[in-house]
Amino acid sequence: MKRKINLSIACAALAFALTGCLKDKGFENGEYGVPVVEKKAISIPQAVNGTIAAGIFSIAEPQTIAAPIYALEAINPLSSDVNVQFALKPSLVAADPDLTLLPADKYQINLSGKIKAGKYVDTLKIIVPDASGLDPTQTYALGLELVSADNGCQIAANMKEVVIKIVIKNIYDADYTSNGYFYHPTAARTIEDLHKTAATVGPNSVLVDLGDLGPGFQAIFTIDPATNELTITPGNAGTPAIVMFTSGLPASTPGYTAQWARSAECNNTYDPVTKSFKVRYGYMGGSGYRVTEEIITRD
Repeated sequence: MKRKINLSIACAALAFALTGCLKDKGFENGEYGVPVVEKKAISIPQAVNGTIAAGIFSIAEPQTIAAPIYALEAINPLSSDVNVQFALKPSLVAADPDLTLLPADKYQINLSGKIKAGKYVDTLKIIVPDASGLDPTQTYALGLELVSADNGCQIAANMKEVVIKIVIKNIYDADYTSNGYFYHPTAARTIEDLHKTAATVGPNSVLVDLGDLGPGFQAIFTIDPATNELTITPGNAGTPAIVMFTSGLPASTPGYTAQWARSAECNNTYDPVTKSFKVRYGYMGGSGYRVTEEIITRD
């Protein structure tokens, strides 16, 4: 006679048996059963965005770019070091037409790294011994790939490549504080403790907001390193033709008299001692000149 087995009873019995096994102290202690092996991986967390931005100055002094960070992905830190190996990957740079591969003779890099025992992260370092010959109008870059790791660690396949974008800054590139006066036929006002950023646009040129008008009106200050004299030109399409008033405020259209104590210092020069731009310049509006006098000092 064939015997029929009640499926629900059989399933319940199996579940009870498995529960009993899972609660077994010998199983929990790894004395028998199939052990669960923790996966360990090395990744570049910054590879999520694909690029890392770094800036160095166009000076003949060694500078270090601390990038990229590489990390151990594990529940617990390891008791011994993890040695990792990177490789240069120029094709990552070639894929972006806005980037220029950093010349091999302009940098030094050790492609071997190490996450020390008990730690989760470390950083690969790129040294640029002399950036004075690099072109500030170019955005340089290096492509890096994480290729191997020891101590039982895998390489995270989706977080192993990164592009290091290197912007060359000239010596004037910095944050500044501006004080001065904005002359206007109907809306004159004081400029007081106004934050400004001077951004590199050439070997000796920086882009700066005009007066207190914000990023819609910008000027380019070009410094003659021999004389420290400035040439000031429009920095964007929305800025009208710029007039430099180096000798003094305009006497007509509509004509202005000095309204602040340091007006006489504003002769369109750069002071390398105080790291200050001393400027007087403006543009013609519908009812006359708008002129800004400012002393813009590096923070």
